[in-house]
Amino acid sequence: MWKANADRLRVLRRHQLLTQQELAARAGVSRRMVQRIEGGAWDGISHGVLQRVSDALGARLRVTISWDGEQLDRLVDAAHAELQNSFAAMLAAAGWLVAVEVSFNHYGDRGRYDLLAWHPATGLLLVIEVKSGIGDVQATLGSLDIKLRLASMVATGRGWGRPSAIIPALVIADERQQHRLVAQHAALFARFSLRGRPARAWIRRPASPATGVLPTGLLTYLPLTNGRLVSVRRASRGRRVRRSR
Repeated sequence: MWKANADRLRVLRRHQLLTQQELAARAGVSRRMVQRIEGGAWDGISHGVLQRVSDALGARLRVTISWDGEQLDRLVDAAHAELQNSFAAMLAAAGWLVAVEVSFNHYGDRGRYDLLAWHPATGLLLVIEVKSGIGDVQATLGSLDIKLRLASMVATGRGWGRPSAIIPALVIADERQQHRLVAQHAALFARFSLRGRPARAWIRRPASPATGVLPTGLLTYLPLTNGRLVSVRRASRGRRVRRSR
């Protein structure tokens, strides 16, 4: 895999008529480092260095982990489904109409909404992206932007009517790495003005555009344990958490 990726980077550099020294200057690394990368000698080279060289060529670096055939994909899918199901239940309990895995194909853009939620009393529409783990931040937010642009058409097509406002929401697994990733890309995630408990409180009592200031986005974390969601149950006062076995 390393050799194939090294060949791709070398072909891209030549296609852009760059010397190894010019690429090194763009990426802020040494010419010797570019030589090592193009030669496939990636042992000991940090992910950050590989990312900078890829960025300098306008390429996207993706790291793929495989394990036991399709078992890892099933674990990832299960974690995503648990997060999706939990947030959908939270919305439904607060009076939102929820649609799961809504497909779209408009103006050359096609894909699927993890969740769409409509609040009948206010006409608000939530466009929700669910991530058990964010890999490519820009790809995640770029995909969300496309879905936001088409959301009014999709909602109208479902018979919900024209939204009074459309708000993006991001649901992420409550893991240290994901918190760190959001902090490292603070400028990109700045659009999500309500986070954590305030975001969940707003979901329970959303203000209409006519009576309150709307959030520019919601970001909330839901806990996972060993690939399984931690169930959150309402107690007589407040909330309590019970870890699944």
